[in-house]
Amino acid sequence: MEYSFLFEFGLILVIATLLGIIAKILKQPLILAYLIAGILIGPFVLGLVKNMDVIRSFSTIGIVLLLFLVGLELNPRRLLEIGIPAIIIGLAQVTISGLIYYLIGIKSGFSSVSMIYIAIALTFSSTAIIVTILSNKKDLENFHGKILVGILLVQDFIAVVMLTILSGLKIENATTLLHSPLLTIIFKAIILFTFVFLVAKYIIPTLFSIISRSYELLFITSIAWCFLLAIISQSLGFSAEIGAFLAGIALAPLPYNNQLISKTKPLRDFFLMIFFINLGSNLIFDQIQHTILISLPFILAILIINPLIVMVIMALLGYRKRISFLVATSLTQISEFSYLIVALGVKLGYLPDTATSMISIIFIATIFISTYFITFNRKIFHYVRPLLGNFERKNTRDNLENIPTDINGHIILVGCHRMGEYILESLLKLKEKIIVVDFNSSKINELIAAGIPCIYGDGIDHDLIEKLAVPKAKMVISTIDNFEEGSILIDLYRSHNKKIQVILTAHNEEDGLNLYKQGADFVIVPSTISGEYAGFVLKKIEEGKTDFRKIRKQEIRALEQDLKGTLGVKSLKVDED
Repeated sequence: MEYSFLFEFGLILVIATLLGIIAKILKQPLILAYLIAGILIGPFVLGLVKNMDVIRSFSTIGIVLLLFLVGLELNPRRLLEIGIPAIIIGLAQVTISGLIYYLIGIKSGFSSVSMIYIAIALTFSSTAIIVTILSNKKDLENFHGKILVGILLVQDFIAVVMLTILSGLKIENATTLLHSPLLTIIFKAIILFTFVFLVAKYIIPTLFSIISRSYELLFITSIAWCFLLAIISQSLGFSAEIGAFLAGIALAPLPYNNQLISKTKPLRDFFLMIFFINLGSNLIFDQIQHTILISLPFILAILIINPLIVMVIMALLGYRKRISFLVATSLTQISEFSYLIVALGVKLGYLPDTATSMISIIFIATIFISTYFITFNRKIFHYVRPLLGNFERKNTRDNLENIPTDINGHIILVGCHRMGEYILESLLKLKEKIIVVDFNSSKINELIAAGIPCIYGDGIDHDLIEKLAVPKAKMVISTIDNFEEGSILIDLYRSHNKKIQVILTAHNEEDGLNLYKQGADFVIVPSTISGEYAGFVLKKIEEGKTDFRKIRKQEIRALEQDLKGTLGVKSLKVDED
């Protein structure tokens, strides 16, 4: 039977979609589904696709767009905003982890040249996967989320620099990196960077200002600029991806940056899907058992040794062990850049073809496991917390606090941003005794200056329970709309004070009902309840004009009605008493 390209391509999309749905149900990244789709349609399993040339071309476009988008999001000004700590952690982690991977590879019998490529490839974590999971968990704006984004930006920048250097090492008989014409590479790199700098400074702002009124032309021009630089980069001996990255960097400072990112992402996601399908289809299974065995030490190092390295670095910088743990357990997978570096090594003759299969196995294993690490890292921390005493200095970073020595009958307010400010204002008017917990050092400094009792930290940090005098508190209010944190907070605070009243914030109606089910006295759902209303409720409670039992019943019924109306599902069974 003759297969047309339309038939083959349609089949690829159908299989990728079905596996994507399964991955979503299992809470796995879509990238993993695309890799498995590639394996299934490839020659070593079903052999459904006969002509892979167009697929390979599409996958190249996907990587070009990926690097372009990374450049768009890597506004040079953001490197200043993320701070020195993220830069130190990123640089130290890449250096130390790379050295350990190199030593593991040498002990396993790899050549020193091969291990340079492999070690570099394994040091980077996946920005796409980490940011996606953090976004789904509403953790991007949390303190550890901001540190993670900073580290990932540093890693991406290092990865592109390494790709630039390695892509210039194109020599016919490559036996050692020392034989490469490094001066020629540097000279060509200067030409490329100078060209991009001049165009970005003197041409791009004026050009894009003229066409900015047409969103369609704005998008097409940005894509054209991306591929123009990709062509120029290739003609100078570098990879097309480097040119795409520089094209993104050049457009990053423009005021239309967010529009370009939002329009480019769907296109990038489509072609990137083809890239991972292509990778999966090219996996070599002739020596799969041997490949798994040589991959295993690297997998263990990424899942165990790499997080320990990050935690040690962060402990030395003065971070608390909880934040160090949340950051470290998120950096337990390899990146899309890992494929690019290994593919480059194969192309230049430094690595065998089987290296692609090895990196794919490492990618699949680490992505699968790290997804659960990131999703459940808070719960995991509670189990391993007693073992992490050595990962925190006595004098921790930003050790800010202003708490009375003897306080009781007080209210603990976790989170003092936006809604938290309204609630704080209401509590102050009621002349309540308050302790504010927040992970924004600037906010804590403001509260200290205003004479308001507060502490820098995390409301569900076990080590703060004593300082917050939880056993003597009458109420805790959390404005953090994270279901997992709310669930942990109920268990943690009630274990120290069974009578404490717990007010939480939920992201949506379903989370709100589940928090009620777990024992919350009152749940604020921002889509239905404002900060002003929450303050009003507190006032009524304090004045004795109402009670939690009555409000709890009203809110549960309202949330059940909202959930039933919007989703068409049966109400969750919640004990109103």
